[in-house]
Amino acid sequence: MNYLIINGSPRRENTWKIVERVKDTLSDRNNDASFEEIDLLDINLPPCIGCYSCFTKGESTCPHSSIIEPIVEKMKKCDGFIITSPVYALNVTGLIKNFIDHLAYFYHRPYFFKKKAMIVVTTAGSGHNKVGDYLDETLRNWGYNERFKLCFVTAHDTKGRLPLKTKQKIDAVTNKFYNSIYSKSLKSPDRKALFYYNLWRAMAYNNHVPLDNKYWVDNDMINNEFHPDIPCNSLKKIPYKIFYRILLGFLSRNTVK
Repeated sequence: MNYLIINGSPRRENTWKIVERVKDTLSDRNNDASFEEIDLLDINLPPCIGCYSCFTKGESTCPHSSIIEPIVEKMKKCDGFIITSPVYALNVTGLIKNFIDHLAYFYHRPYFFKKKAMIVVTTAGSGHNKVGDYLDETLRNWGYNERFKLCFVTAHDTKGRLPLKTKQKIDAVTNKFYNSIYSKSLKSPDRKALFYYNLWRAMAYNNHVPLDNKYWVDNDMINNEFHPDIPCNSLKKIPYKIFYRILLGFLSRNTVK
């Protein structure tokens, strides 16, 4: 098992204490577990300039592709993906937001349908659930089959130690994360995943962005209500067949420039 950890904090303090416990638990389950850690503060990723090049010309044309593409390759190859962010001003850190902005093309061309991810969020006040939900939504739209969340308010005690209940929650969620990866089980998509999949599918079919259309056709996704390799009950798909047809009709009459 190999894991990629993206640390969205400019330091290794409260949130990282959770990560260390996660690493220990995963190592207990598999002695051969390996971890690659990327501190976003250290990679000097410039701000996304909103050039749309990744959408229209391909991600390799991003002006910062030399930094971001090697990380994406690691994301594609790892067994488990872990992303962390403390709460800053009731949102993710600027480091994480900039990272996500550079990968916005995964909304158009989702990839990680067979991958599992863990989200780690801490706060000294509030906003942990909001930030956890935002990261969960982002990873779901990128295709991640399952996302496991660890969101805490003041996770450690006054001496900087993790309380027993916190350790127990970390261990329980981490074990679910590990078991899901180890079993290679694939979860049926929820309604939100189906909704957004068919939204982007309709836009790709409409050839709104030619590169998107090619991606969806080449990966046999354009003719399915969800990725063909992911189990999904036929009855569950019925509302999205209708939704997709409605979208095609709308898009045929409306062009978004």
